[in-house]
Amino acid sequence: MSAAVATLGANTLLMVEWLGATGRQAVRTLVGMVSPPFRFRLLLAQLDAVGFGSLFIVGLTGFFAGMVFSWNTLSALLQMQAESMVAPSMTLALTRELGPIFSALLVAGRCGSAIATELGTMKVSEQVDAMEMMGVDPIRYLAVPRAWALVLAMPLLNAFFVFCGLIGSVAAAAPYDITAALFAQEALRLVDANDFLIGTIKAVFFGFMIAVVATRQGLTATGGARGVGEAATVTVVVTSVLVLLMDYVLMLILAPVMLGFSL
Repeated sequence: MSAAVATLGANTLLMVEWLGATGRQAVRTLVGMVSPPFRFRLLLAQLDAVGFGSLFIVGLTGFFAGMVFSWNTLSALLQMQAESMVAPSMTLALTRELGPIFSALLVAGRCGSAIATELGTMKVSEQVDAMEMMGVDPIRYLAVPRAWALVLAMPLLNAFFVFCGLIGSVAAAAPYDITAALFAQEALRLVDANDFLIGTIKAVFFGFMIAVVATRQGLTATGGARGVGEAATVTVVVTSVLVLLMDYVLMLILAPVMLGFSL
């Protein structure tokens, strides 16, 4: 019994320590994002890797996710002879939840692990230590450009996911005599700009969180190749869990606020 309590206490302390250290890095990253120097060349390179490099997987996943969810939604709506409601249902689901969550999970798996691996390799090979000895802040030089890239790219990737998801939804609804024009008409009747804004805000928060966790794990990696692999694994697991947790918290905060205003 005492051993179990000791283990629980040790794990709790480790979690609190990790949360504190990650929170400090989040603050340092945020300060670095809004204060000079601004390294636009590094930002453009990261935007290419994070944004353009993720377009194919995000678009492909969005298309098939839209088809699958649309087909399942139609299966239920057909029993109530309300198949035209598939348009607003899928549009709301994609803009508010599926787009931000799926795109964040895909980016976390593809880019988050890559960032942790890259920075972890630099850390265990002492490149980060050499950078600090030359007076260069690793947070500003390594973390800030990646944070800006993810913050800027995530809303665009989310929008692309929603677009491809709607195309997939239209394709799945076509056999039920729901044309693209009817789909758009019904969707615009019940969906407004606030729904798109909620998803965009979520995507920005998800992008910043992925950047902070990935860079934190990479810059603290130890133990050679094994440590780098563990940093990448922890990044994917932690960011995936935090995406779902943050989605719930943000929905509680944003939904009452956004529903009170009509754009």
